[in-house]
Amino acid sequence: MSCGSLLDSRAGHVSLGIEADGKPRYTRQMPAWLKVILIILFIGAALVALAVFLGVRWLRSHEGELREQGRAVIAEGENFGRGKDAEACVAEAFARLKRCDGFICEAKTKVFLQHCVSTSNVPPAFCDGVPKRSEILASATWALEECARRGLANDRPCTRLVGALQEVCEKR
Repeated sequence: MSCGSLLDSRAGHVSLGIEADGKPRYTRQMPAWLKVILIILFIGAALVALAVFLGVRWLRSHEGELREQGRAVIAEGENFGRGKDAEACVAEAFARLKRCDGFICEAKTKVFLQHCVSTSNVPPAFCDGVPKRSEILASATWALEECARRGLANDRPCTRLVGALQEVCEKR
């Protein structure tokens, strides 16, 4: 048994070979588990890159349509809020949220709420108890409690929507 085959059979990761000029040659083999992890990471990165590419492509192809929908929602919110108090805007936004079927609808509802409240008659105590967005723990607790109070306990779209109330209240 040669020295090279002895190292191969015992360690499994290092092989000793002899070059043509008589000098030893060392090679390292990558362990199988590392190969599997690298393949999984590569596939994951490729899928993320593909998702980003497709998302950007979709947004660019629908840019005009989304912009027009945004303008319409802003106008709708402002028109709805004129002459009403802020709580009417909040109630309407939650009614719309319950009918939503996706992220785009949720975003439209958030924009509606922001523009509706900004043009409505906001009572002085409307923002009492609404924490600043920078108060992370207080914001999370308040959002969960506010959603539970409105019959949407542990509802992520709801917690995102009440974030719009925080933005409106911070501007006041």
